[in-house]
Amino acid sequence: MKKNLLLSAALLCMGIASNAAVHNIYVANLTDWGSDVALYSWGDSEIFGEWPGATPSSTETISGVKYDVFTFEGHDGETAHPIFNNNNNGQQVDLNEIVLDQENYYFATNGVDVKQYSDPANPDTDFAPVESFVYLLDKTGWDSLYLYAWATGSGDVFGGWPGTKAEETEVIEGETYKKIAYPGDGSTQYNFIFNNGGDVQFDGPTVPSGTTIYLEVTADSYKVLPAPGKQTYNIYVNIQGSWEAVYLYAYYDNAPSLFGGWPGINVTAQPEEKIDGVTYHVISGVEATDDAQSFIFNNNDKEQYDVDGTFPINQDIYLTMTDSGVVSVVSLLGGDDAVEEYYTLDGLRVDNPQHGIYICRKGAQVSKIVK
Repeated sequence: MKKNLLLSAALLCMGIASNAAVHNIYVANLTDWGSDVALYSWGDSEIFGEWPGATPSSTETISGVKYDVFTFEGHDGETAHPIFNNNNNGQQVDLNEIVLDQENYYFATNGVDVKQYSDPANPDTDFAPVESFVYLLDKTGWDSLYLYAWATGSGDVFGGWPGTKAEETEVIEGETYKKIAYPGDGSTQYNFIFNNGGDVQFDGPTVPSGTTIYLEVTADSYKVLPAPGKQTYNIYVNIQGSWEAVYLYAYYDNAPSLFGGWPGINVTAQPEEKIDGVTYHVISGVEATDDAQSFIFNNNDKEQYDVDGTFPINQDIYLTMTDSGVVSVVSLLGGDDAVEEYYTLDGLRVDNPQHGIYICRKGAQVSKIVK
């Protein structure tokens, strides 16, 4: 950037005018990062140089809002993807994609959410307070517990590797949790990785953004915990298909989805559990609701199908699915006079069970029987 400006000055001194436009990116810094910030951009070119980019050219206050101003010359018509960061100290946020066909671009960010607007006289700088957290019951024995997260198309969630150190604590029902703010609207799936800030790491769950979640973390594993004071259930999925990845989406009227925006939760990425010889992927800690959810299985926005029926989350649900449909659903509510239904241990329904071991469902009751 400095090289371009110096070149322009030299050309002017020589009486040669530069035809390249000057562009300004204004960022209202509403983070808690302080003034040591930088702007990097990828796309058709790295307009601010290599990571972490350039520090502000200046600051400017417009309509009562103070901006960090990042100025560069040229690159007209290129596509840019600016990333605002705390100068390579572990925090960053992607700004919106822009095309360099204007002089000025205005952004506001709280370090997680981003707003872009075109009229600085009417700045959009109000952000909803953070209400969602990742609560961690730390049983790792590590000196430090870090949480890193990434999402396709969204980059790093808690800053670059190793992510955010879990330091803030909260005591809930006698247990001391470490917590990390986790805002969002559920539209993006984030992939967690736990690490000690050094050479020890392992994959955590894949969960929707902005979803409060409670996790117990050891030195090599994790498990989802029920929210204190909340009743939760598990959804067990026996996958009998060839899809590269199985996703489950849920919806109920206009309420937020249980598993975030489309395509939902990555079932294939969930922990496995073997029950009576059958392997299930377990979606743990689904908060109870009497709202009858509709389910859609999909192959990460490729093939998809609706699951027959609706599903209040008021007990564990067992689903056996194939590429073309769900072949069994057990542990659904029904009346006391419900008809008995039989399934093999592989989840296949049997109309007239003969000698062997079967799963019997009668209304809300599910049991294993021997014929």
